[in-house]
Amino acid sequence: MSLVEKLLSSARKHRSLAIALLLGPPLTYLTIYFFAPFIITVLYSVGLIGGRGTLTGNISIKFYRQALRWVYIKVFYNSLILAALATVGCLLLAYPVAYFIAMKAPKKWRNPLVVSVIIPYWVDFLLRTYALMNIFAMLGIMFRYDAVVIGMIYDYLPFMILPLYASLEKIDRSLLEASYTLGASPWKTFIHVTLSLSKPGIAAGTILVFVPAIGEFIVPTMIGGVSVTTIGTLTWDLFLKFHDWWRGAAVSVMYIAVVLAALAIYMRKVGELEI
Repeated sequence: MSLVEKLLSSARKHRSLAIALLLGPPLTYLTIYFFAPFIITVLYSVGLIGGRGTLTGNISIKFYRQALRWVYIKVFYNSLILAALATVGCLLLAYPVAYFIAMKAPKKWRNPLVVSVIIPYWVDFLLRTYALMNIFAMLGIMFRYDAVVIGMIYDYLPFMILPLYASLEKIDRSLLEASYTLGASPWKTFIHVTLSLSKPGIAAGTILVFVPAIGEFIVPTMIGGVSVTTIGTLTWDLFLKFHDWWRGAAVSVMYIAVVLAALAIYMRKVGELEI
């Protein structure tokens, strides 16, 4: 019996070992590349790590007080508005596409159409952004707020289409037929049946777009230039331009707290998500 077979046999007999083998690698990965950096960021934000990377033993909230200045609050607000505009734009564009693929397209064409949505995004993110820069330059809208919104919608559109498609594809067609039979118009059927049943997909797509969009860095920097400042660009400047890791860490922790609070409120309103 090989080593792998012995491990599998032992895992079948001991449930705790099976759970450890299953969860060990991802938990180790998350600990090293997520939890540990986050803890270090928190330590910097409260001043427990000094200028030479050594522990100071002193806790201070002065960096959080500095991060609550109006100039930073304005950046938070601008990032929230920008992310909200990108999310709404993605939803308005993605819903008709997902609806057509899930409800109108022949079954044999659904998978190819879904793949066609994903294929352009196999190209490197930076290359796609440079392509957008060339297009916007020809249109004369470079370094403008609306160009940044369009660029973010373009970059995050599949993250809205895919969960919407998954939600719409699950809808029982007999419910639509029952609605028509009971005298509902196509518009009322869409509002009260299709749209209502696709709420989990809308909620999931909103989260998948809004969370990364609020901290977007590349699109505002490359397409917006200095005309658009977001949390991502602010954090970049604090860490790498001004070398103020402590204030940058405080801004980052506050950003995470704001996003988690927004998600908690949103999920409470929407309810439990099941895709």
